[in-house]
Amino acid sequence: MPAAITLASAQTAPPRPLPSLAGATAPTGGTSLREALDAAWALSPAARSADSRRAQLQARERAASSWINGSPSALLAQRSDRFNNNGGLREYEAELELPIWSPGVRSAAQRELAAMRLGFDPQQQVARLKLAAEVREAAASMAVARTERDLAERKHSEALTLAQDVARRVTAGDSARVDGLQAQSLAQQAASGREQAQQALARLQNQWLALTGLVGVPLLDETQPSANPVLSPEHPALQAAQTRVQVAQATLELSETDKRDPMSIGVGITRERSAFGAASENSVRLAIKIPFGTDNRNVPRIAAARAELDAAQAELDATQRQVQTELASALAELDAARRTQASMAERARLSSEVQSLVAKSYRLGESDLPTRLRTDSEKFEADLSLARARVGLQRAVSQLNQALGLLP
Repeated sequence: MPAAITLASAQTAPPRPLPSLAGATAPTGGTSLREALDAAWALSPAARSADSRRAQLQARERAASSWINGSPSALLAQRSDRFNNNGGLREYEAELELPIWSPGVRSAAQRELAAMRLGFDPQQQVARLKLAAEVREAAASMAVARTERDLAERKHSEALTLAQDVARRVTAGDSARVDGLQAQSLAQQAASGREQAQQALARLQNQWLALTGLVGVPLLDETQPSANPVLSPEHPALQAAQTRVQVAQATLELSETDKRDPMSIGVGITRERSAFGAASENSVRLAIKIPFGTDNRNVPRIAAARAELDAAQAELDATQRQVQTELASALAELDAARRTQASMAERARLSSEVQSLVAKSYRLGESDLPTRLRTDSEKFEADLSLARARVGLQRAVSQLNQALGLLP
C-alpha cells in the first residue's frame, strides 16, 4: 500500500466530506455498462467471426439439402489400335458420375446441422457473458482506482494545509522545528501517494480502452435481482451445454447411419468404330457404384462420436454444478458486502467524530502533533475503507447478475 495511504494527514478546518463514489466513477462520455459491453463485443474475435461462421453453417445446410452427396466427376477416355496394327479401331467414351446419398444419411446430416444451428446463438451468448464479466470487473477496478485517486488528492491537500499551519506555529514559537519538518515530510509523501494513485488509474484506463475502445467508464449501477434469485433454464451456459449434447447425439446418429462412402450413379456415352471404313456405333452406359462399409472405416468414427457425446454430457453436468456454485458464492459475497459497508460506514462516522475533536484540541494546544496525525490517519483509512466497501457492494451486485446469466 502506498505510503500516502498509510501515513497521516491533517487539517485545521473541519474535515471535508468523503468524495462521492458517483463523482469518482462518473463516465466522461455518459457510457452505460450495456454500451461498454456492446463496444467490447464489437471488438471481440467471437463477434467478428460470427457472420463467417453463420455463413459456413448455411453453406453446409445447402449442401445437405442437395440430392447429390458431393461433387460430380467426369470421365473422358479413348481407345485406339494405331500404336500396334492400326486397323482403324477407334473408341471414345464420356461419362458423368454423380455421388448420391445413402438411405437415411441425408436426413441424419440435416438433423445434425439443425442441432448446430440451434446451438449457435447460445454459444455466442456464452462468449458475450464471459466478456460481460471482464467489462464488469474492469469497471469496478476503475471505480476503486478513481476513489483512491480522489482520496489521495484530498490527503495531499490536507497535508499541505497542515504543513502551512505547523510552519506558522513554528515561526510563532508554539511548535518545535521537528514538527514542521515532519509535516513537510508528510506533505511530500502525500504528493508521492497521489502520483502513484494517478499512475494506477491511468494504467487501468489504458486497459479499459483496449477492452472496449471507449474513453468513458460507466457507473456501477446495476439493478439488484429479487431477494431470492434462482437460476433460470435460459441461463446461457446451461443452454450452450444442452445444445452441445444435442449436437453430439445427432453426430452419433449420423455416424451410425453413414456406414459406407457415398454411392454414385454414372451415365456414359460411347462412340465406337471397329475398323477403317466401318460405320460408327453409339451406345449408352449406366453404372452404379456401391462401396462396402467395413469396421476399419466405421468403428473409429462411431467410437469418436460416442466419446464426444460422453464428454458433452459430462460437461453439462459440470456446468450445472458450476452455475449453482457460482450463484451460492455470489449470494454469500453480496451478503458479506452489505455487512462490510454497514460496518465501514459506522467506522467512518466514529473516526470522523474523533478526528474532529482531536483537530479542535490541537488548535487549542491541548493535544500534540503525533496524536493529530494518528487520528487523521485513522480517518483517512476509514474513508478509504468505506469507499471501497461501496464499490464492493456494487461489484457484488454485478457478480450476482453475472452468476444468474444476466447481461448489463
